[in-house]
Amino acid sequence: MTQLSYNEAFDPYHAIFRYFRLYFGCGLREPVPFDKFRILDFYLLYPFRLQNLQFFSDDTTWRSVSKGYARLRPYGELPDDHSLFDRMAPFQKTAAESMARAGVIHNEAWEKNQVSFAGEKLGTEIESRCAELNASMADFISILCQINRRYDLYGRDGLKARSKLLEYRYDPI
Repeated sequence: MTQLSYNEAFDPYHAIFRYFRLYFGCGLREPVPFDKFRILDFYLLYPFRLQNLQFFSDDTTWRSVSKGYARLRPYGELPDDHSLFDRMAPFQKTAAESMARAGVIHNEAWEKNQVSFAGEKLGTEIESRCAELNASMADFISILCQINRRYDLYGRDGLKARSKLLEYRYDPI
């Protein structure tokens, strides 16, 4: 029997909306490496999976916040974090490329594999919708913002290694 179901992880339009949520929630004014942005997007979509991240010792309380979002766990089994993250990659990239073509993300940054929003091109309607959803997850959005600020992407102690979502051993450091 074949069953069709919708999964936000494999929808580029939903990815665009999540990108806006990260932008407005964290006030991203500086360019963010696309791989870091993908990791933040993954945890925004699956906040209960953040407990698998290896935190700095000061941040271990975030694990309990992550566990509090277990109610968002979808019905049915999902693959492990790494497999799911890999399957999301083409949809995340398509979303970012579309935003770059539309001028929502600066092309110069995108060519360097970074995400830098052109804030002047965004409307107030999308901002209010994002603010509404971000307010319902304010504690978690705050954690994602802190991860973006405090955790470097590269190296043995970086976000790639701590999340185990991307290969880090050959990163330039």
